[in-house]
Amino acid sequence: MRDEGAGVTARKSIWLVALCAWAACGQEGIEVHDKGTTDYNESALHKAIDGFVAAGRTASAYATLAATVRGLRPGMDKSVAEQAELKMVVLALGPIKQLHDRPILEQVEALATTVWPTLLAPRIEADAILQTRDAKASHLVPKPDEQPRAYLERLCGSVLAGDCKHVVPERQGSVVDALVIHRATERVRNAIADCMLCGTEPGWREAVVGWEALDLEANTWLPEVTHKADPSNWPIAGAASDDDPGLPEAEFTARGELLVDAHSYGPNTQRIDILKELRGKDTVIALHIHPEMTLDQTRSILIDARKAGCTRVAIVAREGVYPWRRRVYWVADGTGLRANLRASDTIQLLLHAVDEVAGPGTVARVD
Repeated sequence: MRDEGAGVTARKSIWLVALCAWAACGQEGIEVHDKGTTDYNESALHKAIDGFVAAGRTASAYATLAATVRGLRPGMDKSVAEQAELKMVVLALGPIKQLHDRPILEQVEALATTVWPTLLAPRIEADAILQTRDAKASHLVPKPDEQPRAYLERLCGSVLAGDCKHVVPERQGSVVDALVIHRATERVRNAIADCMLCGTEPGWREAVVGWEALDLEANTWLPEVTHKADPSNWPIAGAASDDDPGLPEAEFTARGELLVDAHSYGPNTQRIDILKELRGKDTVIALHIHPEMTLDQTRSILIDARKAGCTRVAIVAREGVYPWRRRVYWVADGTGLRANLRASDTIQLLLHAVDEVAGPGTVARVD
């Protein structure tokens, strides 16, 4: 009679050697499969990984692999499920690192519905009679034809609400990216700790180090991103707000600096030139101004905007409920509706006053 424990150990030795070639060594995988008639989808798992490698280890190829593994999982035993868990978190490092230096919006487009769902999900485990699966896990699978931004917005409003619901939609990608990296780091550590034979191959430790480096980096920038992405940094939109027209946008800080593409400009002639360049051929721009900014502070940037050729400025506001949709109010220096407020009153108070006496499209005078 065949010794079952020895068979499992031998089978693990085979896939460890093969996976080292796939993941750690960066070479094409060698087909080494269990020849038994009942392999609990192990051969199909190896075949799917061969396809991922042949397709160039891209994000889209990973999505295909992930879909295949989801279909195979109900037929896996404990040993094959452990293989799948280890392979999926190690192989995901490739497409993540390929895109790591790209702008976050590009990462979202490439990874949000392909690689991130697998890393956000619970670890891959075999079915057990008394096991209750996480009911939220199915919500992490993208819906057919669901776009990346819509996918993140849905998750942050439901299963990931504790992590990113209090984040404006255009910044959700950064927050979810950090969450994905953190979960993947924990999972790869646990998967390799559960693997008795992984200690003999340095490639496994390299995979852990790769995820840990990304996690450490994310921890350095995540607090600032989360702070800046809080919807309280924008005025609350009311009845007189307009749909966001998607204008060229800059931020006006509490220090009186203009931020355009991460570059800061103080109150000087250069700032007028930058505003002129920002508006292009149009006569309007959008400004992100903190709701507690005073009218006196705000007027200084509106004067420069007028000198730069802007007839009015759209102040970006947010709806008061998730997903914090962008809205705008129109303001100008020297022209428009007078609200009879003090120079020390805030932008938020001005916008509330406009809500009370006017409607969408109104230009409020700031002086």
